[in-house]
Amino acid sequence: MQPFATNREFRWIISMALVAALFVACSRVPWRSVPQKTDPTAQANRKYEQFAREGRGAFLKEPRENETVEISAQKYKEAIAIRADEYAVLWEAARTCVWLGNYGPEAKRKDYVKQGLEYANTAVQLKPDDEAGLFYHGALAGKLADLDFTYGADATKIIEGRMQQLIEKKSTFLYGGPDRVLAILYMRAPGPPLSVGDYDKALKHMQRAVEIESHWLENQLYMAELELRLSKKNDNPAQEESAHKRLQEYFLKPDAKPPMAMGSDYEFKEWQKDALKLMEKYK
Repeated sequence: MQPFATNREFRWIISMALVAALFVACSRVPWRSVPQKTDPTAQANRKYEQFAREGRGAFLKEPRENETVEISAQKYKEAIAIRADEYAVLWEAARTCVWLGNYGPEAKRKDYVKQGLEYANTAVQLKPDDEAGLFYHGALAGKLADLDFTYGADATKIIEGRMQQLIEKKSTFLYGGPDRVLAILYMRAPGPPLSVGDYDKALKHMQRAVEIESHWLENQLYMAELELRLSKKNDNPAQEESAHKRLQEYFLKPDAKPPMAMGSDYEFKEWQKDALKLMEKYK
Protein backbone atom coordinates (compact mmCIF):
# COMPACT_ATOMS: atom_id res chain seq x y z
CA MET A 1 0.00 0.00 0.00
CA GLN A 2 1.27 3.47 -0.84
CA PRO A 3 2.11 5.70 2.17
CA PHE A 4 -0.41 8.47 2.77
CA ALA A 5 0.08 11.35 0.36
CA THR A 6 -0.38 14.95 1.26
CA ASN A 7 0.42 16.08 -1.80
CA ARG A 8 1.22 19.20 -3.10
CA GLU A 9 4.39 18.14 -1.25
CA PHE A 10 6.36 18.53 -4.50
CA ARG A 11 4.54 21.25 -6.46
CA TRP A 12 7.00 23.85 -5.27
CA ILE A 13 9.98 21.66 -5.77
CA ILE A 14 11.22 23.73 -8.60
CA SER A 15 10.13 27.33 -9.02
CA MET A 16 12.66 29.37 -7.06
CA ALA A 17 15.01 26.42 -6.74
CA LEU A 18 16.29 26.97 -10.23
CA VAL A 19 16.44 30.73 -10.40
CA ALA A 20 19.08 30.60 -7.67
CA ALA A 21 21.51 28.98 -10.09
CA LEU A 22 21.90 32.43 -11.63
CA PHE A 23 23.31 33.87 -8.40
CA VAL A 24 26.92 33.60 -7.30
CA ALA A 25 26.13 33.53 -3.57
CA CYS A 26 24.24 30.33 -2.79
CA SER A 27 23.43 28.68 0.51
CA ARG A 28 23.87 25.01 1.31
CA VAL A 29 20.84 22.99 2.31
CA PRO A 30 21.31 22.07 6.00
CA TRP A 31 22.54 18.56 6.73
CA ARG A 32 21.95 18.74 10.49
CA SER A 33 20.32 15.69 12.05
CA VAL A 34 18.53 15.21 15.35
CA PRO A 35 21.03 14.54 18.16
CA GLN A 36 20.71 11.02 19.49
CA LYS A 37 19.56 10.81 23.10
CA THR A 38 20.58 8.53 25.93
CA ASP A 39 18.23 5.65 26.62
CA PRO A 40 14.97 7.14 27.96
CA THR A 41 13.20 5.84 31.02
CA ALA A 42 10.18 3.58 30.79
CA GLN A 43 7.96 6.54 31.64
CA ALA A 44 9.57 8.66 28.91
CA ASN A 45 9.07 5.83 26.44
CA ARG A 46 5.38 5.74 27.25
CA LYS A 47 5.17 9.47 26.57
CA TYR A 48 7.08 8.95 23.34
CA GLU A 49 4.58 6.37 22.12
CA GLN A 50 1.68 8.65 23.05
CA PHE A 51 3.15 11.71 21.32
CA ALA A 52 3.99 9.75 18.16
CA ARG A 53 0.48 8.27 18.05
CA GLU A 54 -1.10 11.70 18.54
CA GLY A 55 1.14 13.22 15.87
CA ARG A 56 0.11 10.57 13.37
CA GLY A 57 -3.57 10.88 14.26
CA ALA A 58 -3.60 14.66 13.96
CA PHE A 59 -2.03 14.51 10.50
CA LEU A 60 -4.39 11.86 9.20
CA LYS A 61 -7.53 13.54 10.53
CA GLU A 62 -9.96 14.46 7.77
CA PRO A 63 -10.72 17.03 6.63
CA ARG A 64 -7.14 18.22 7.02
CA GLU A 65 -6.69 21.73 8.40
CA ASN A 66 -3.75 23.92 9.38
CA GLU A 67 -4.63 23.75 13.04
CA THR A 68 -4.60 19.96 13.27
CA VAL A 69 -1.45 19.60 11.15
CA GLU A 70 0.34 22.09 13.41
CA ILE A 71 -0.73 19.92 16.34
CA SER A 72 0.77 16.97 14.48
CA ALA A 73 4.07 18.81 14.10
CA GLN A 74 4.17 19.69 17.80
CA LYS A 75 3.41 16.13 18.90
CA TYR A 76 6.08 14.69 16.63
CA LYS A 77 8.55 17.28 17.93
CA GLU A 78 7.79 16.24 21.51
CA ALA A 79 8.20 12.58 20.64
CA ILE A 80 11.50 13.06 18.81
CA ALA A 81 12.82 15.15 21.71
CA ILE A 82 12.62 11.92 23.74
CA ARG A 83 13.88 9.51 21.07
CA ALA A 84 15.16 9.91 17.54
CA ASP A 85 15.74 6.29 16.66
CA GLU A 86 12.48 5.18 15.05
CA TYR A 87 12.58 5.53 11.29
CA ALA A 88 8.81 5.58 10.66
CA VAL A 89 8.22 8.37 13.17
CA LEU A 90 11.02 10.47 11.65
CA TRP A 91 9.75 10.25 8.07
CA GLU A 92 6.15 10.81 9.15
CA ALA A 93 7.29 13.95 11.01
CA ALA A 94 9.11 15.07 7.87
CA ARG A 95 5.89 14.55 5.88
CA THR A 96 3.98 16.79 8.29
CA CYS A 97 6.64 19.47 7.83
CA VAL A 98 6.35 19.27 4.04
CA TRP A 99 2.62 19.88 4.29
CA LEU A 100 3.11 22.88 6.59
CA GLY A 101 5.81 24.21 4.30
CA ASN A 102 3.15 24.35 1.59
CA TYR A 103 0.02 25.31 3.49
CA GLY A 104 1.01 26.41 6.98
CA PRO A 105 1.22 30.00 8.28
CA GLU A 106 3.60 31.88 6.00
CA ALA A 107 5.74 33.20 8.83
CA LYS A 108 6.41 29.64 10.04
CA ARG A 109 6.91 27.77 6.79
CA LYS A 110 10.67 28.04 6.56
CA ASP A 111 11.10 26.95 10.17
CA TYR A 112 8.89 23.92 9.60
CA VAL A 113 10.87 22.94 6.51
CA LYS A 114 14.20 23.23 8.28
CA GLN A 115 12.83 21.12 11.13
CA GLY A 116 11.63 18.57 8.61
CA LEU A 117 15.08 18.42 7.04
CA GLU A 118 16.52 17.44 10.42
CA TYR A 119 14.00 14.61 10.61
CA ALA A 120 14.64 13.48 7.04
CA ASN A 121 18.42 13.65 7.46
CA THR A 122 18.16 11.50 10.58
CA ALA A 123 15.84 9.04 8.84
CA VAL A 124 18.33 8.65 5.96
CA GLN A 125 21.11 8.02 8.45
CA LEU A 126 19.07 5.24 10.04
CA LYS A 127 18.01 3.64 6.73
CA PRO A 128 20.16 5.01 3.88
CA ASP A 129 18.34 3.06 1.16
CA ASP A 130 14.71 3.33 2.24
CA GLU A 131 12.41 5.27 -0.07
CA ALA A 132 10.45 7.44 2.38
CA GLY A 133 13.50 9.09 3.91
CA LEU A 134 15.14 9.66 0.54
CA PHE A 135 11.97 11.06 -0.96
CA TYR A 136 11.22 13.51 1.83
CA HIS A 137 14.83 14.63 1.97
CA GLY A 138 14.59 15.67 -1.67
CA ALA A 139 11.14 17.17 -1.23
CA LEU A 140 12.13 19.28 1.77
CA ALA A 141 15.29 20.52 0.06
CA GLY A 142 13.14 21.69 -2.82
CA LYS A 143 10.65 23.40 -0.54
CA LEU A 144 13.43 25.23 1.28
CA ALA A 145 14.65 26.56 -2.07
CA ASP A 146 11.11 27.63 -2.92
CA LEU A 147 10.96 29.66 0.28
CA ASP A 148 14.54 31.01 0.00
CA PHE A 149 16.02 31.12 -3.50
CA THR A 150 19.60 31.20 -2.21
CA TYR A 151 19.33 27.46 -1.54
CA GLY A 152 18.28 26.75 -5.11
CA ALA A 153 21.47 25.51 -6.74
CA ASP A 154 22.27 23.08 -3.93
CA ALA A 155 18.64 21.97 -3.65
CA THR A 156 18.49 21.16 -7.36
CA LYS A 157 21.40 18.75 -6.97
CA ILE A 158 19.74 17.09 -3.99
CA ILE A 159 16.36 16.77 -5.71
CA GLU A 160 17.84 15.26 -8.85
CA GLY A 161 20.15 12.95 -6.92
CA ARG A 162 17.52 11.63 -4.53
CA MET A 163 14.87 11.06 -7.18
CA GLN A 164 17.29 9.33 -9.55
CA GLN A 165 18.41 7.16 -6.65
CA LEU A 166 14.80 6.15 -6.03
CA ILE A 167 14.08 5.49 -9.70
CA GLU A 168 17.14 3.25 -9.92
CA LYS A 169 15.58 1.28 -7.05
CA LYS A 170 12.34 1.07 -9.09
CA SER A 171 10.50 3.08 -6.44
CA THR A 172 6.97 4.30 -7.18
CA PHE A 173 6.64 6.06 -3.81
CA LEU A 174 3.63 8.36 -3.55
CA TYR A 175 2.00 7.35 -6.81
CA GLY A 176 4.98 7.75 -9.10
CA GLY A 177 6.47 10.53 -6.98
CA PRO A 178 10.14 10.20 -8.00
CA ASP A 179 9.29 10.38 -11.71
CA ARG A 180 6.77 13.18 -11.13
CA VAL A 181 9.26 15.27 -9.18
CA LEU A 182 12.00 14.81 -11.78
CA ALA A 183 9.55 15.72 -14.54
CA ILE A 184 8.67 18.97 -12.75
CA LEU A 185 12.34 19.73 -12.23
CA TYR A 186 13.25 19.20 -15.88
CA MET A 187 10.10 20.97 -17.08
CA ARG A 188 10.56 24.18 -15.09
CA ALA A 189 14.33 24.50 -14.90
CA PRO A 190 16.34 26.68 -17.27
CA GLY A 191 18.31 24.61 -19.72
CA PRO A 192 22.08 24.16 -19.76
CA PRO A 193 24.41 25.77 -18.95
CA LEU A 194 22.29 27.55 -16.35
CA SER A 195 20.55 24.48 -14.96
CA VAL A 196 19.15 21.03 -15.75
CA GLY A 197 16.03 21.87 -17.76
CA ASP A 198 15.19 19.40 -20.50
CA TYR A 199 11.70 18.92 -22.00
CA ASP A 200 12.56 15.51 -23.43
CA LYS A 201 13.53 14.23 -19.98
CA ALA A 202 10.47 15.90 -18.47
CA LEU A 203 8.15 14.09 -20.90
CA LYS A 204 9.84 10.74 -20.30
CA HIS A 205 9.41 10.96 -16.54
CA MET A 206 5.93 12.46 -16.64
CA GLN A 207 4.69 9.69 -18.91
CA ARG A 208 6.12 7.14 -16.49
CA ALA A 209 4.38 8.80 -13.53
CA VAL A 210 1.03 8.71 -15.34
CA GLU A 211 1.58 5.06 -16.26
CA ILE A 212 2.39 4.21 -12.64
CA GLU A 213 -0.74 5.90 -11.25
CA SER A 214 -3.13 7.64 -13.60
CA HIS A 215 -5.68 8.15 -10.82
CA TRP A 216 -3.32 10.27 -8.74
CA LEU A 217 -4.41 13.67 -9.99
CA GLU A 218 -1.12 15.49 -9.50
CA ASN A 219 0.23 13.33 -12.30
CA GLN A 220 -2.58 14.53 -14.58
CA LEU A 221 -2.09 18.16 -13.52
CA TYR A 222 1.61 18.24 -14.30
CA MET A 223 1.17 16.30 -17.53
CA ALA A 224 -1.28 18.99 -18.62
CA GLU A 225 1.21 21.71 -17.71
CA LEU A 226 3.91 19.97 -19.70
CA GLU A 227 1.61 19.54 -22.71
CA LEU A 228 0.80 23.25 -22.61
CA ARG A 229 4.46 24.18 -22.43
CA LEU A 230 5.30 21.84 -25.31
CA SER A 231 2.39 23.17 -27.35
CA LYS A 232 3.70 26.70 -26.97
CA LYS A 233 7.28 25.65 -27.73
CA ASN A 234 6.39 23.52 -30.75
CA ASP A 235 3.32 25.46 -31.95
CA ASN A 236 1.33 22.23 -31.64
CA PRO A 237 -2.44 22.72 -31.20
CA ALA A 238 -2.95 18.99 -30.60
CA GLN A 239 -0.92 19.14 -27.40
CA GLU A 240 -2.89 22.17 -26.22
CA GLU A 241 -6.15 20.38 -26.92
CA SER A 242 -4.97 17.31 -25.01
CA ALA A 243 -4.03 19.47 -22.01
CA HIS A 244 -7.39 21.24 -21.98
CA LYS A 245 -9.26 17.92 -22.11
CA ARG A 246 -7.13 16.58 -19.28
CA LEU A 247 -7.79 19.60 -17.07
CA GLN A 248 -11.51 19.55 -17.76
CA GLU A 249 -11.85 15.83 -17.16
CA TYR A 250 -9.94 15.63 -13.90
CA PHE A 251 -10.37 19.05 -12.31
CA LEU A 252 -12.87 21.41 -13.88
CA LYS A 253 -16.00 19.49 -14.87
CA PRO A 254 -18.89 19.90 -12.38
CA ASP A 255 -18.59 16.37 -10.94
CA ALA A 256 -14.78 16.34 -10.69
CA LYS A 257 -13.63 14.98 -7.34
CA PRO A 258 -10.47 13.73 -5.64
CA PRO A 259 -9.50 10.07 -5.96
CA MET A 260 -11.28 7.78 -3.53
CA ALA A 261 -9.43 6.57 -0.43
CA MET A 262 -6.30 8.62 -1.14
CA GLY A 263 -6.85 11.33 1.46
CA SER A 264 -6.45 14.33 -0.80
CA ASP A 265 -9.61 16.40 -0.36
CA TYR A 266 -7.74 19.47 0.83
CA GLU A 267 -5.10 19.20 -1.87
CA PHE A 268 -7.68 18.62 -4.61
CA LYS A 269 -9.09 22.12 -4.06
CA GLU A 270 -5.61 23.54 -4.56
CA TRP A 271 -5.08 21.49 -7.70
CA GLN A 272 -8.35 22.85 -9.09
CA LYS A 273 -7.05 26.38 -8.54
CA ASP A 274 -3.87 25.48 -10.38
CA ALA A 275 -5.84 23.95 -13.23
CA LEU A 276 -7.76 27.19 -13.64
CA LYS A 277 -4.52 29.17 -13.62
CA LEU A 278 -3.08 26.96 -16.35
CA MET A 279 -6.19 27.38 -18.50
CA GLU A 280 -5.98 31.15 -18.09
CA LYS A 281 -2.22 31.36 -18.70
CA TYR A 282 -2.22 29.27 -21.86
CA LYS A 283 -5.60 30.18 -23.37
